[in-house]
Amino acid sequence: MSSEPAAQYFEPKTLHSRGDRVWIGPVHERDIAPYRRAVEQSRTRLIRWNPVDPDDLARALPLQSRERRTFLIHALTPEGEHDIVGKINVVDAVRGRFQSAGMGYDAYDPYAGRGLFSEGLRLVLNLAFTPEPEGGMGLHRVQAKVQPGNVRSAGLLRSLGFQREGFSPRLLWLPGADGNNAWRDHDSYVVLRDEWPAQPYPMARGRKVIAVVNGAAGSDTSTLARQLAAELRIPLFSRDVAGSDDALWALLADSPVGGLVQSSFRRDDARSVAKGLQRCGLDPEAVPQVWCLGGLSNASERPLGLGPTLTVDTSHNLQRAGVVRIALQIAAGAPASET
Repeated sequence: MSSEPAAQYFEPKTLHSRGDRVWIGPVHERDIAPYRRAVEQSRTRLIRWNPVDPDDLARALPLQSRERRTFLIHALTPEGEHDIVGKINVVDAVRGRFQSAGMGYDAYDPYAGRGLFSEGLRLVLNLAFTPEPEGGMGLHRVQAKVQPGNVRSAGLLRSLGFQREGFSPRLLWLPGADGNNAWRDHDSYVVLRDEWPAQPYPMARGRKVIAVVNGAAGSDTSTLARQLAAELRIPLFSRDVAGSDDALWALLADSPVGGLVQSSFRRDDARSVAKGLQRCGLDPEAVPQVWCLGGLSNASERPLGLGPTLTVDTSHNLQRAGVVRIALQIAAGAPASET
């Protein structure tokens, strides 16, 4: 017989809350049987996106801790064979300077699609962001990951103020819309305590990445510009393609993520380029310029002299590592250096 002590269920004294139509609380042994009924009743709908396991709640009970909470949403007016509207796991809480956790959830029939789960999720987030001395989890950040095809789930998060923050290819081995298991891509959605309660469907946050790719005669700025735009995942705006400077700056101004402006500007164009960047709401002295030197370059040709400048020799094929290094410098604000 093992001398190891039996795992103890960690039952917090708080972490309960009540809304207009639901109440939430941490899991308890008495929830196991109704939970099984809720999952089995919802199997056909759930299996499209997640494994269906009616016994996972029983396994979760002894794992409850300060870093892992499983909440159940209960209907104040039960219907049918159970009162469980949904389950929400707040897991992998990392403390210290991070104070963040992941979140997963399921909604159960017959309550799904009627707004009860959304109300319960809001109550859970209230507790997640409440400081621990006041009866909450004391988190700063909560992240949920959703398969791109699960529009209903992503829409729920956006309605509560979550913002899409990133994309993770082949993240989890899960069923998808086709019902088959595979390594599934996921989008990540995040909400922060200082944003909570958040406005529904907030505008996406994020900074623009902008640079000018310019060069001396024969320096082949277009090849490097295409490589940098692909690495940075931002649009490429070419002066030749735009057809005019007005169109070039208008395209940059309308881009929500920024872009690379590629042309063969001369030092005499510095004033007009500065005005174009200002039209886009930018400080010309803060926009980095990649200055390309080719085999035919004339020593008298010089960069615009507006923002920080990265000088690149494009007379030979720039290795992939060099392209990535330049892109990282652009994203960081591009302190002046030679590449």
